[in-house]
Amino acid sequence: MNASVEKSWRIPAVCDGQSIRHFLLQRGQFSRQLLKKIRKEGVALLNGKPTELWRNMEEGDELVILFPEEDRGASMRVEPGPLEIVFEDEDLIVLNKPSGIAVIPSIDKSEPSIANRLLAYYDEKGLGVTVHIVTRLDKYTSGLMVIAKHAYSHMLLTKKEKLISRYYEALVEGQLDKTSGEIDRPIGRLEGSIIRRTVTGEGKPSITRYTVTEEMGSFSRVRFELLTGRTHQIRVHMSSIGHPLAGDTLYGASEVEGFKGQALHCRHLTFRHPWTKEWIELESPPPVKWREILN
Repeated sequence: MNASVEKSWRIPAVCDGQSIRHFLLQRGQFSRQLLKKIRKEGVALLNGKPTELWRNMEEGDELVILFPEEDRGASMRVEPGPLEIVFEDEDLIVLNKPSGIAVIPSIDKSEPSIANRLLAYYDEKGLGVTVHIVTRLDKYTSGLMVIAKHAYSHMLLTKKEKLISRYYEALVEGQLDKTSGEIDRPIGRLEGSIIRRTVTGEGKPSITRYTVTEEMGSFSRVRFELLTGRTHQIRVHMSSIGHPLAGDTLYGASEVEGFKGQALHCRHLTFRHPWTKEWIELESPPPVKWREILN
């Protein structure tokens, strides 16, 4: 039997006399949908005994919520495979994703994915949960990505996504006129394409900060901070100023011998833990293959 996820609170004086329902909505930041799911399929324990959500609590009471097992969906398959885990606790996982593997399964499900491997990992740990991606990376983008281990931590993390700072590094074609700057150009879907994005007046506001860290021959090494989170944002912005990412043929770059896809890596993550409220900072150097391109 897979284990249920559980969370507990020691009721503070300020919440004395509140109902469990009110406490979970206000202090626990439960959505009404999640609260409904707990009422129907989960369990609430007050001082170790099952109780109803309308019950009032007293200062010092211990409230424990047992979440129901999560439905994975018929299309999700278990597929063992390597995962480079750089941080893990009961609420979340941070992976160092390699280039060349998709985060979610393809339509025909013919190729491996991070999601399939996570399900296999969860089964090894006896966790009755599905995959909750918080910061998604493109197939050929490598680096750090955050995954919530259950629906509750996913809800908290996505509510606080503005507190997740992501810093990327890339190799781009050519040498930029300025060593640092900010690209503020709206991005939207390219007409006639379900994949490509473009700079367009009808797009959503998109801001990318960049700093050149190294110049070598035909390429520059650049670090980026995303102030917004649009699909393909760095790729579109750099292409729009005439410096597409190395190998990014989708956005106008030339192919790089011995290298597949765009040279883009999520190097640095800073975020506030959804449960402990501690700040977590993680770093991952870009692939060693990049040095061959620069040389």
